[in-house]
Amino acid sequence: MKRLLTVALLCLVLSGSFFAADTGRMWENLNLTALLSPEISLTVMPGHRWEFSRDVGATSDTYFNELFIGPTYTTKLDPSVKFKLSLWYYYMGFPSKTTGAYPFSHNIEVIPAVDWKVSDRLTISDRLIFHNTFFASTYATEAQQNGLSIMIREMVTLTYNLPEIDPKLNLIIADEVFIGIMEDSGTTPSGAGFYRSGFNSNRLYLGFSYAIDPTLIIVPQYVYETTYNNASILTGNNHNFYLTVTYLLKMF
Repeated sequence: MKRLLTVALLCLVLSGSFFAADTGRMWENLNLTALLSPEISLTVMPGHRWEFSRDVGATSDTYFNELFIGPTYTTKLDPSVKFKLSLWYYYMGFPSKTTGAYPFSHNIEVIPAVDWKVSDRLTISDRLIFHNTFFASTYATEAQQNGLSIMIREMVTLTYNLPEIDPKLNLIIADEVFIGIMEDSGTTPSGAGFYRSGFNSNRLYLGFSYAIDPTLIIVPQYVYETTYNNASILTGNNHNFYLTVTYLLKMF
């Protein structure tokens, strides 16, 4: 465990400008998943983000609301490898404290993932999100609001069980990259609208998951997020405290 924590902290430090804090933020998600069969589940997951610290200017307070809805198919490829495929609708809202505006977007996410149980303690996961934005209200005309941009998000996660502390406790270390692969042809890229092509941001995760019981899981994490412009110049260092609460409802 000490080795894993040392490696994770080293990665955070080496990721660039770790001590040049830009913002401090809190993310919260409530994951409500109905298990309809051994293979099929349905998830509804609202989320909220707010900013409590900023080194330049006023804080944004609540700056993002989200909602995921969709099914997931899960199957075992062999005793140690699990494959999952999700198709989710994703609502993104961007309230602005300074202007009072509330731009929002509609998105479809296709999410394949593979979990490899390396040992009784270690699981390695590779998850891709094909994030397709097809409507963004931030643009002036209806023709501009209806378009398409595609972003790929890949996350590699190490989950390490800690039975010496509690068999229901896991250490989580992950890295996620955001890469735009298609811009909308009729608009200017925007964080509240259609995404630009190229490398956009990176997130490093360090935290724990704890199963209070088989149906209720809490996951507190620290997320160090760096953002970049189209010249790959660092534009933001965000220190995020991320809490996910998952409730599973078995219906078969």
